[in-house]
Amino acid sequence: MAVSNRVRSALTTTVLATAATGFLAGCSAGEDEQEQVAYCTDENGEIVDDDYCDDDYRGPGAGLFFLYLGGFRPGLPVGTVLPRGGTRIAPTDTAARQRAGLPGTGRVDAGTRVSGGIGSGIGGRAGTAGG
Repeated sequence: MAVSNRVRSALTTTVLATAATGFLAGCSAGEDEQEQVAYCTDENGEIVDDDYCDDDYRGPGAGLFFLYLGGFRPGLPVGTVLPRGGTRIAPTDTAARQRAGLPGTGRVDAGTRVSGGIGSGIGGRAGTAGG
């Protein structure tokens, strides 16, 4: 069965448009998966009140709390235990906070989106000193 050039052209355009849409959807999904957010946690990775991750905090347990960066959704409640891994930063480590895309000083609110994200030099366990 012979197919006209006009039909062949329409089919090619449709197939290419569908493939491009799928490719672009895959790219944006990858960006969402790579987004990182910060939570204030204790040394066991349990989310605690944000006040503990204010660089001015000097109360009980000072130096035992971390800003934990990972690929989590914003809005996780206090008491949630995050899995091992991620990047842990001492709240008083100004340089590590800034390298991670967080404000260098002050309190970091739970679920703060990290502006740097993956590929910006954060990762591993940078800045884990208890400061």
